[in-house]
Amino acid sequence: MGITADRRMVRRALRALVVGAALSLLICVRAQAAVICLDPGHGGIGTTGAGAYYPPYMEKVLNFAVASQVKAELEQAGHTVYMTRNGDVSLDLDQRAAYAKSVGADLLISIHFNSSGAHDKYGSEVWTSMYGGHRTTGYALGNSILSQLAGLGFVSKGAKTKLGNSGDYYGIIRHGVSYGIPTIIVEHCFMDNVIDRAILESKGYTALAHADAVGITNYLNSVGGVVPKSDPVVFAEGSTAGGGVGVASSTAASDPYKTKYGFAKDALGNVTYVDPAGSSMVFTAAEWNKLLGNWSYTSDAEACLKQQTLEVLKVLLSR
Repeated sequence: MGITADRRMVRRALRALVVGAALSLLICVRAQAAVICLDPGHGGIGTTGAGAYYPPYMEKVLNFAVASQVKAELEQAGHTVYMTRNGDVSLDLDQRAAYAKSVGADLLISIHFNSSGAHDKYGSEVWTSMYGGHRTTGYALGNSILSQLAGLGFVSKGAKTKLGNSGDYYGIIRHGVSYGIPTIIVEHCFMDNVIDRAILESKGYTALAHADAVGITNYLNSVGGVVPKSDPVVFAEGSTAGGGVGVASSTAASDPYKTKYGFAKDALGNVTYVDPAGSSMVFTAAEWNKLLGNWSYTSDAEACLKQQTLEVLKVLLSR
């Protein structure tokens, strides 16, 4: 009788362990679930909106095929995934970003393939926003994906930013961050380059899609499944309200002891900068002008500068 009772206790204990392990796994999966919006770039009937076209490859077709597989793999991992288009249709960039906002996306990932006029460029690259938390998230996510693509043989050109006259150069990024959604463009490879094309043909697009899915999953795991929130960034074209690049006040613009966006400036031109997190530092007039020079090719250098953390500005000064 004592042995039987002991066996029952052991069985109950084992059942409790199994149930507990299952619940722990379920909680882990749920804790790491995210809402992701994939944007298969381009689209439109026939060759309209084809993107890069080097027979037999048409970019819009590859974009859609890759995004569809990434969606399936991420959903198997427990994430909620949407796609901006589910067929060969043409969409404006703001429509794509607005859709991502409507589904509550934590990330907007635009899928693309590259080409160059001289057919001499190669490698994988990711474009992200220049601004605040969007930049931090974009760099981390982008480099996670690029490390997987490099494993297939592509040369990683890194995660990069590019500014235009209205803020971020690329429209999908500009619109995405205006809704407060960290947004990146993944350029998998150059379809017209002999080396990249050989890798694409030998590995197949499915391998590239799997690399994307693994890279995204690794990033999400690194942040515990919770993508850091980033404030909306308003550019000159003004797609949303609040935060980010805005219009300088006329008072600040006319005050000799304030910069265009209201940072205190003394008689020698030294500027007290306060970053988005509230940290402050005094830059000499020479340092301030050197920092502004990093965005001299934009229509509003200080508007770009004021989005940066002190850590970023210190790095820029050290170069």
